[in-house]
Amino acid sequence: MKHSPKKSRRRRGFTLVELLIVVFIISILMNVALPFYLASAADAAKKTCRANMQSICNAAVAWKTKNRAYSFTGLTPAALNGDLGNLPLCPSGGTYTISYSGNVTDATGATQTIPTGGIGITCSASQHYGYIPGVMSQ
Repeated sequence: MKHSPKKSRRRRGFTLVELLIVVFIISILMNVALPFYLASAADAAKKTCRANMQSICNAAVAWKTKNRAYSFTGLTPAALNGDLGNLPLCPSGGTYTISYSGNVTDATGATQTIPTGGIGITCSASQHYGYIPGVMSQ
């Protein structure tokens, strides 16, 4: 009696249901992780912008000391290139404005007045606010 050869079925690959389950799990993980990633990227951009504003202020103070100026009124962004190199760029595409009088909004949303003879830096990017050295600590 001859035995008929049984076809051995070797399983190759994954079934459609298994692949759908994996895709579903990955999509759930992405929905949880993506908001945290976007928030941390926005926070990093704000902190980088703040560090740039502080660097601009440090270069401005160096310019004021080097030129023995009483105030920052003669300061131009081009004058900072010697101490700062090129003017840093905001990671969110904002532009920096140097002010010698008026008000600057801090990170809490409060308005701070630039002191007489002082300087303030603001960024045009949304929620990047501004910085006044000696007035705003963070």
